[in-house]
Amino acid sequence: MPSRGNPNVPNKQRRIASRSKTQSKNASSKITKNPRGTARSTVLHPTSGPLAPVSGKKARKLEKAQNNARRRAIERAMEQEGEVEMTDAPKTTTSKKVKPDGEKMDVDEVS
Repeated sequence: MPSRGNPNVPNKQRRIASRSKTQSKNASSKITKNPRGTARSTVLHPTSGPLAPVSGKKARKLEKAQNNARRRAIERAMEQEGEVEMTDAPKTTTSKKVKPDGEKMDVDEVS
């Protein structure tokens, strides 16, 4: 008995024939397909694969990775030019100014 994958679908020749009919009809009426990703596209995006839209979580991760790569590239370029950012330089603190003893606040002594 010959094997038949799914008897409920048209065979390959019928699919090719119907597709060629619709393509010739669309060509005569100047209907063109809009590629996926354009603003005028009516094609549904897949839920997986390279053409799937990026989720919010993955978009944040990608943005973080791009920012880190950009920062590293800037640092590398600065090193090649001879500019180095001081990262471990000691922080200078201003010492607290001590008031002389003569400048105390005038307080009325009420007893």
